[in-house]
Amino acid sequence: MGKTRVFIADDHNIVREGLQLLFSTSPFQVIGEAADGEAALHKILAELPDVVILDLNMPEMDGIEITKRIKATAPEIKVMILTIYTEEKFLVESMLAGADGYVLKTIKKSELFFGIEEVLRGQKYIDGNLMQRAFLQVIKGEQNRDSMLTDRELDVLKLMARGKTNKEISTELYIGSDTVKEYVTAIMKKLDSKNRTDAVAKAIRNQIIL
Repeated sequence: MGKTRVFIADDHNIVREGLQLLFSTSPFQVIGEAADGEAALHKILAELPDVVILDLNMPEMDGIEITKRIKATAPEIKVMILTIYTEEKFLVESMLAGADGYVLKTIKKSELFFGIEEVLRGQKYIDGNLMQRAFLQVIKGEQNRDSMLTDRELDVLKLMARGKTNKEISTELYIGSDTVKEYVTAIMKKLDSKNRTDAVAKAIRNQIIL
């Protein structure tokens, strides 16, 4: 079996060079790189790598938009966000855009490789430091209502995360629109959320859904 084909997209030369060095003695083969978003997207869709290591802050086109376009055209390509941003909003936006993984640039080599293997197996992977922060929030009681969600509420929540409207959820789950509205209201109440976006953000942050 050949090596996993990796593409690196980052606007910092030293980061790309460092990743090239890391991957040089690994089961992964770097097949290309780019320093700006538009060039990255063009090369990625031309080369069709197995995994893209992608920075969020890119000139010409940011990592969120690149991820959306990759997934719209070649959803089989795995996207691993590698960034300095620890804020929840960037994690949520990345996962909603279709990213398969989200890790920080402080990650260890072994953890990065493990994360890549996980996304290749079809799993989602989030940096352990971010997950530890989420678990601490659970312990503090900021997010202690997750277990109250029923299986049906989880079904509705997953469709909410995909941007589906109540009408679309109704059609997909074969339930009435009024019933969907009741589920959405219940979900927001149980997750102590002000709106749908906030509910989805909390669910992704705490890995209720991915």
